[in-house]
Amino acid sequence: MQRRAEVERWIPDRDADYDVIVAGGGPAGIGAALGAATQGASTLLLEARSLLGGVAGVAMWMPVNRLLLGGGQRGGVHDLFVDKVRTYGDIAYVEGRSDSINGDGLDIHPDYLQLALFELLEEQGCHYRLYSPVTDVMMEGDAVRGVVTEGKAGKQTFHADVVVDATGDGDVAHRAGAEVVEGREEDGRHMPVSLVFALANVDVERALAFKHEQRKAFDAAIEEAAREGYATAAWYSFDRTTIPGVINVNNGAYVDIGNIDATQAADLTVAQRMGIQVAIDFVQLARDKQLPGLEACHLVRTGAYLGVRDTRRLVGEYVLTVEDARTGPEFDDVVARKYGAIDANQLYIGEMHSGFAYPYRSLLPRRVENLLVAGRCGSATFLGHAAGKSMGNMMALGQAAGVAAALSSAQGVTPRQLDVGQLQQVLRAMGAQL
Repeated sequence: MQRRAEVERWIPDRDADYDVIVAGGGPAGIGAALGAATQGASTLLLEARSLLGGVAGVAMWMPVNRLLLGGGQRGGVHDLFVDKVRTYGDIAYVEGRSDSINGDGLDIHPDYLQLALFELLEEQGCHYRLYSPVTDVMMEGDAVRGVVTEGKAGKQTFHADVVVDATGDGDVAHRAGAEVVEGREEDGRHMPVSLVFALANVDVERALAFKHEQRKAFDAAIEEAAREGYATAAWYSFDRTTIPGVINVNNGAYVDIGNIDATQAADLTVAQRMGIQVAIDFVQLARDKQLPGLEACHLVRTGAYLGVRDTRRLVGEYVLTVEDARTGPEFDDVVARKYGAIDANQLYIGEMHSGFAYPYRSLLPRRVENLLVAGRCGSATFLGHAAGKSMGNMMALGQAAGVAAALSSAQGVTPRQLDVGQLQQVLRAMGAQL
């Protein structure tokens, strides 16, 4: 049982100094924070919103894919996380799907996921703060020296030798003046921004069978509903949950919503409004059309906030491409591998060399020092990011960045000066498959 005083010691006040600061508490940020802390670095994790885990926390039982490798352990922070979740028993998680996009993962109850992450951070000695969006950076020439957060109490500053940007939106890199790009190269198009929802009073097995085994009939019912005026999504995906009679529904957002830039509040407001409509209309159409297993379903709730798949991406020392993902070249500076498939959510689907190498250079901005950028805002083309963008892969990129940040701080060098061979040696010792 944690008392208030025990919790508060993990939460710093303003002007604290650290070896490593990680901005963003999603899978990449968790990988970075735990990676740095396990190497003995004094580490602070800053999260803009009220929860840890990113989409894994906000989208309820969204599959946390690629935590495992061929059904077995993946090593490093992945094993720490999986082992912690499994200590709570099957009330906390169910095994995930096994397809090329969603395989090797767990569907985790969002609140057990929160507790697991808090406990892991505390066990590794990592400080953390929620409700702390990074709104500015402290620079000395081209070098990042710390970050500024801003909330209702005003601005607060935190200093570090190295900062890891795992915000997903590249907020730190953007404010530090690093080169970033957005959207699909040919037209600026983004992947869907979705509001996931959960349904109760569902005959889970019948609903899953209808969706997966009678896909044409399911799609035909949705198309008919759209013609009748229901707000429908571009696609729907069902996942099991830890609660009997409840399923989680991922989706491709309102079918006619157009392009949503998730760095813009107005666009996010539109996506939120339409996401609510899609969720409520799905309940009604499922009842009206008596979709098998969903004849008497109820809406439990929508996710805590929108799930975003892509915004800013770093233009780094190396820009990972979809050709890299397809052909699987080896890199001397490999620090992680991405497994799964190319998943751009119906903007493009293609074949991928599962387990292709991810180079350290894709974590490094071209000009800004003392900064590493990991996760979906790392250096890649639009489809290079879409290749293996599962959460477990993002955790692996974060782990590499966090360990690199810790080593750089300990040696008094910038991440660009770090001996990559030493970084690889440490990652392998942690069990990472390079």
